[in-house]
Amino acid sequence: MAWRSSGTNNTEMVDKLKRFGVITSEHVEEAFRRVDRKFFVPAGNETLAHSDQPLKEGNVHISAPHIYGSAIEALDLVPNSCTSFLNIGSGTGYVSAIVADILGPNSLNYGVELHDDVIGHCKASLAKWRGASVNENGNISTINFMDDDTPDVHIIKGNGLNILKSEGESVVGYDRIYIGAAVDSAELTNITKLLSPGGILVGPVEDELVKVIRTGVIAQGLEDDEGSDEAASLSGLNEEFTSQLLSGVRFAPLAMLPVIYTIIPSNVWNPSIRRFYPNEHRCASMALLMCSNSEIVQPLPRVPTPDERFNAAAMLPKSIWLEILSYTHRRWFAPEQNETDFLKRRLREEKAKTAKAERARREAEARCLAAERERAVYRLLARRWQSRLNALLSQQQESEQGESEQYQHRAAEDLFNLLDAGMGQNNNAVLVGDRSTLAGLRSLMQGELSGVNSEEEEDSSSEDDGEAIEMEEDHSDEEEGDAEEDANEDEDLLEFFADENESVTSGRDRNNSVVMEDVEDLVATGQRSADQPRTVSVSSYDL
Repeated sequence: MAWRSSGTNNTEMVDKLKRFGVITSEHVEEAFRRVDRKFFVPAGNETLAHSDQPLKEGNVHISAPHIYGSAIEALDLVPNSCTSFLNIGSGTGYVSAIVADILGPNSLNYGVELHDDVIGHCKASLAKWRGASVNENGNISTINFMDDDTPDVHIIKGNGLNILKSEGESVVGYDRIYIGAAVDSAELTNITKLLSPGGILVGPVEDELVKVIRTGVIAQGLEDDEGSDEAASLSGLNEEFTSQLLSGVRFAPLAMLPVIYTIIPSNVWNPSIRRFYPNEHRCASMALLMCSNSEIVQPLPRVPTPDERFNAAAMLPKSIWLEILSYTHRRWFAPEQNETDFLKRRLREEKAKTAKAERARREAEARCLAAERERAVYRLLARRWQSRLNALLSQQQESEQGESEQYQHRAAEDLFNLLDAGMGQNNNAVLVGDRSTLAGLRSLMQGELSGVNSEEEEDSSSEDDGEAIEMEEDHSDEEEGDAEEDANEDEDLLEFFADENESVTSGRDRNNSVVMEDVEDLVATGQRSADQPRTVSVSSYDL
């Protein structure tokens, strides 16, 4: 998962790189954990040190962590080996530090960088990461770490596109090469010549991150013919190299100018640095030195012939053998490997990788199956909670509706009691028109209450259907019907009270008596005579 491996610290960043499959090897994971990215980011970007994004300040540039994770995994590094590593465009030194941590103290670690400010940043970063001292020798800066588990890192000022193949350590070639900036196909052709047989190169070629493996030795004619056609050279390289596309990337191009022919110095063999040489060289040199210290005539358990008792190595003193071995390179005593042997070794490596990939596939399938089961469980729980929530909502609605019905019944009963009280008072003081008015008002209230009860029964029957859409439609229709009925009843009540008021007014004029009092006047005076009737004020809203 590119661009999603950011963290608040180095541990969280590495955890996400592993979670999203960028890092798969245990030794690569451990190296990323031991090399904190915060020591290598450009100055002023420390707060973004563990974000999965590239950072740049001037010439100092560091790529996103997931790019480095993919590249280092593709290099197929062997922990604690005497592998030689070349970092072209070494930049901040972040990759060099991770590779040094993986390969161990017996490896060789070189970096080529063009800009002085970037070299200064690299030396300071490596010193902050793990205590080290810097030795300057011309254009070569050697970072010597204080512990014995980390190899020295050599930073050489030069142009990675102009490394001389015919001098220094490049004569033997490098086991692993990483290119820290984009190159084109022609430049890649020249850089691949620096690989030793079986070596691996990883780097951006235009907009693609590629992995190149050298499967054999390039024909001598192709190496010497500098003026040959480019297409022919590429065709020859294709027979000796295999390439693999890793991903699409976007890198700044590797600087072509200024042209600086760069020589990576080789080590002069001596017993103190023999650990940097392959096992074949160490065994051969040890055998020669042991023979040089032995007797010319070797005692044998049986009587040998003169030829069998002859020790040629003892004819030369040890000092001469030390001088002779100083002219040998790292692969001097390595047996020549033909194409068949190399392909057999590659076949064994590919089988091991296939078995590892198969195990990873089975583990991924097991994780997917577990995730599907977990999803099914969560789905079932969600449905159960949804059912319970719907039941609780239905109960709440029913309780609220029941409280509303009870409130309406209580209001109606209170009004009935009020009407009964008004009709049951002094019959002599209450006129016939008042009684008829109260009786008509009570009949209207009873009719409205019976209508409300019938509508409530219809609502309860519609709720039993169990479908939310029909409930909403019925509810809206009922609200419209109730509004129309309320309006009609309001009009009827207004007409009823108007007729009664006219009759009462005409009777008052004829009999010259008072039927009903004005409520406001009665409240203002706070007094009411015993023979005056009780006044009741009812509005359509109360109904």
